[in-house]
Amino acid sequence: MPYHFYENGQTIENFDTNFWIFNQILFINIQPCNLIIENELLSRLVDIKDIGYEILIVKTGICNLRDKDIFWSQNYGFSPKIYDYLSDKFPSIRVFGFDSISVSSFSNRVLGRESHKAFLNPNKPILLLEDMDLRNVNEYTKFKEIIISPFRVARCDGLPCTIFGRIDD
Repeated sequence: MPYHFYENGQTIENFDTNFWIFNQILFINIQPCNLIIENELLSRLVDIKDIGYEILIVKTGICNLRDKDIFWSQNYGFSPKIYDYLSDKFPSIRVFGFDSISVSSFSNRVLGRESHKAFLNPNKPILLLEDMDLRNVNEYTKFKEIIISPFRVARCDGLPCTIFGRIDD
């Protein structure tokens, strides 16, 4: 939630139930070169025509290491430049989900704070869906719909969520 970094930022109460339903899903599988992801994702996005995508989900593969210390100690983070690109080229995206434990890599907390502030900008937030378990999802998974069901706890700056995905068989 934007309230995580901004006193005037939105909390769960500011998002109605329809906000959490997504019919235009963009899923990208990448192989990160560095702990801070930037070019490997931006180079994939540049070739994609926006059709009104509402949610971007990125699989880095770190979800396969969930039971290892490396999952949290050497996690991938995302550059704040990704927010700028998404806001400009994919203006309908409301949520950015990924399999790393945080948008901030623990190897670079300063840049991680910048990324949090960018994505959670109260004027045009792209909410973060961190720590998704994407082990059973790949580039062949065809999503029809995604529904995010967050706990609704007043004035929280972050909330656990359950994610439902309807897929084509």
